[in-house]
Amino acid sequence: MSTISIPAPVETRGLWHSLLRAYESIARRDLLACSVVLVLTLGIRAALLPVFPVPEPTAHDEFSYLLAGDTYAHGRLANPTPAMWQHFETIHELMQPVYASKYPPLQGLVLAFGEKFFHQPWVGVFLSAGLMCFFVCWMLQGWLGANAALLGAILFMLRVGIFSYWMNSYWGGAVPAIGGALVLGGLIRVWRRGQSGHLMAAAAGLAILMHSRPWEGAVLGALALVMLAWMWRKFPAALRAQSRRVAIPAVAVLLVSLGAVAYVDYRVTGSPLVMPHALYDQQYAVAPIFGFLPLRPEPAYRHASIREVFTGWNVWQWRTTRTDVLNSALGKLSDLYNFFFGLWPVLVFPLIWPYRFQSAEERLTVWLLAGFIVIALLPLIGNEPHYAAPIVGLLYARFLQTLSRLYHWRPSGRPVGFAVAVFFVTLCGYQFVSTFTFFVRERPPVSEFTVKRAAVIRQLEHEPGKQLVLVRYTPQHKVHEEWIYNRADIDASPIIWAHEMGAQRDAELLAYYRDRQAWVLEADASPPRLIPYPGKETISQ
Repeated sequence: MSTISIPAPVETRGLWHSLLRAYESIARRDLLACSVVLVLTLGIRAALLPVFPVPEPTAHDEFSYLLAGDTYAHGRLANPTPAMWQHFETIHELMQPVYASKYPPLQGLVLAFGEKFFHQPWVGVFLSAGLMCFFVCWMLQGWLGANAALLGAILFMLRVGIFSYWMNSYWGGAVPAIGGALVLGGLIRVWRRGQSGHLMAAAAGLAILMHSRPWEGAVLGALALVMLAWMWRKFPAALRAQSRRVAIPAVAVLLVSLGAVAYVDYRVTGSPLVMPHALYDQQYAVAPIFGFLPLRPEPAYRHASIREVFTGWNVWQWRTTRTDVLNSALGKLSDLYNFFFGLWPVLVFPLIWPYRFQSAEERLTVWLLAGFIVIALLPLIGNEPHYAAPIVGLLYARFLQTLSRLYHWRPSGRPVGFAVAVFFVTLCGYQFVSTFTFFVRERPPVSEFTVKRAAVIRQLEHEPGKQLVLVRYTPQHKVHEEWIYNRADIDASPIIWAHEMGAQRDAELLAYYRDRQAWVLEADASPPRLIPYPGKETISQ
């Protein structure tokens, strides 16, 4: 099989020679190499827990995923609509026809695993991030030589696997990265190694993407189908016959997965053809997710804070994407680069190095990256790194392809390329060491909102009995600081968060929860203030 590798220097001595031999010994054993990356990812992050503890949720999406995890941990796909549900409306969560997250289920299932078996949803994130690094290593082993694959997986682990929000939040990223790695790693093995059984791995990857990032998964699936059709022309007859036999169970996996999508949709939205995300957008969103589509009519909002998210910030995203197309596209590319590699602009050069392609893998890598970015990412009005999770392995494959080519670059017989390649790798290591040192010495920064929310929760937890908090916002409220998030079983929750909705509506809510101690939270005060409801003295946080 034609692969790309980074060979060892001809002359090495002493400790360097021993380390290099150990590295190559690990790299040549595919399962061992992936397992080493897995253990390093989990081990380093676990060792940092004293200074980098379990993260607190901050973003709208995180709370929605946590709702999904709590729902699944209780054995349900959705929750009944709570009484007086208008008080509990919030971002990214359905209240009608059921109370549920709008997001696909797989990230929620990861959190449910952590909650159910370890009483901590983040454990699911922790394990999924380790598996992500494992499968990215496995994917790179199909596209590159053994040495380069292990190096690429280590660089990915150091940059993304340990310190990024894919490990340190509840937002997701690791799960679709696993799906994309299975798709791309499976197909390249079918093509280059004649291992038709890996069509099942590709099908499993597509199934994961269906239940985590369906839009990006559909685009990658279409590109993978084109890739498979292109490969098919070069398959020998025996491999074609084997592939046909494997294709039947692979298609069966996809059909079962599609049926599961339809079933979840039916249980949440009432229709197997309407996804929860689409129903939520119908109820709340003004701007579509694609910049080329027109705005929708504004729905009737019951809360000014929710209205501001969808008619203000969200519409601003849509207008920016439409009116400043070039800058929007460049901004998205820049954000993706900074997340996956960093050290702008130095590490961008290996990604765009202008050399003539010498292998089909190089051409295919560039073609797939360009196709995915143009079709899946650029039309979206939003831009988050986890949107690109399915192709993260390809980004690092491209980086290592260039390093391998640089290694052999010897202008005028001088090993300039080797020095440049070592320089790039050293920069990646330096970046990790700098981040590691900062976290150990200074502890990672925590958002102001997270600190404020945690302080209020601590205060409430010291009060006897169960609590009901009516949240009061000012017109100057920051749209990304949302307090109204609850657990799957609202009535059983020790703390219930609700919108203040006027005297009559609030009285009905207080009557329904008469067994709880009631508070008003002035969320936009500095610091936030809890006022006993009614008539007791103010408690400042």
